[in-house]
Amino acid sequence: MASGSVSPATREKVARSVLENNLQVKPGERVVVEAWTHTLPWAVAFAREARRRGALPLVPYEDEEAYWDAVDDGEEAILGTAAPHEWAALRETDVYLHMWGPGDRVRMNALPAARQRKLFGFNDRWYRTAAKTGLRGARLELGRPYPSLARAYGVDAAEWTDQLIRATLVSPSVLVRSGRPIERALARGKRVRIRDDRGTDVTLGLRKRVPSTEYGRPLPAAKRGPFQSLIGLPSGTVRVALDESVADGTFVANRTNYYDDAIATGAVFHFRRGKLMDAEFEKGGDRFDREFRNGGTGRDRPGQLVFGLNPELRNTPQVEDRELGTVMVSLGNNRGIGGKNAASFFGWAISAGASVEIDGRPVPTGR
Repeated sequence: MASGSVSPATREKVARSVLENNLQVKPGERVVVEAWTHTLPWAVAFAREARRRGALPLVPYEDEEAYWDAVDDGEEAILGTAAPHEWAALRETDVYLHMWGPGDRVRMNALPAARQRKLFGFNDRWYRTAAKTGLRGARLELGRPYPSLARAYGVDAAEWTDQLIRATLVSPSVLVRSGRPIERALARGKRVRIRDDRGTDVTLGLRKRVPSTEYGRPLPAAKRGPFQSLIGLPSGTVRVALDESVADGTFVANRTNYYDDAIATGAVFHFRRGKLMDAEFEKGGDRFDREFRNGGTGRDRPGQLVFGLNPELRNTPQVEDRELGTVMVSLGNNRGIGGKNAASFFGWAISAGASVEIDGRPVPTGR
């Protein structure tokens, strides 16, 4: 289901929900909606709904074919440099909507890393400016489905899009109800035990660190981290930095790891005395192995524990950790959510349907 094949009524419904329930756009606010060739129908719907709410939309547009023509001509330095009037517009923006462009992420990831860095050379400054101005916004996964990426993942683009639509429409209040009990348990607990009938039985440690939540609404500007101006939609997670010295047992995944343009399945992590002893995969483990080898100190230590909350997702690409009833265990870097692990590596595995106990008390995971 490409963006253009979604009915106008559905696009209108999604735009109304996001602007009203997630971003709470007010009359007179200045709204920027990024548009690429594959997301233009969505951008039109958001701009129309913004006007209905009395807001003032602006839609900057980038043509996919023209973009790749410029890349082929070696113009990545130009493409990665935002013009002064773009920065001026950003400074005057109240609400920003991003929908993933360019669409062909497979082609993007085939470029050498140095060229990719040039293409996105504006990125850090963009976030600094957004944080300084206090704008709020959303990064919509609805712009992610693209033919080349769907083929790389082995998924049906229409089903992928349909899941994202339904999950984006989930009310923040639904996510909050599922997430609050998990937040409380994580904040006060010391030991987590995860078990299932597929071989998972692992104990992890907590250090009473404050959980980080994604409930589909922006945090107050004063509480946002440097890269938290945009919320992810669909939303729905509670995550916490694990005790980096505690991990014993086995964690067996039954959800796919979706990388930028590839997948891994069947992950099994074996821990002992706070370290990863072995990682196995049914498919795609070469990527994990390659990145792990270069991951630096802390790559084999526990990173994050993440609970998914969104009832409309099921093994959905790039948001697999947000599915209701899933538990993600990661390795490596957890500095961004209050941990101490500064490894350059981030690896993960996700289980759906496992039982979770914190200090011997069941945690309501929703499945």
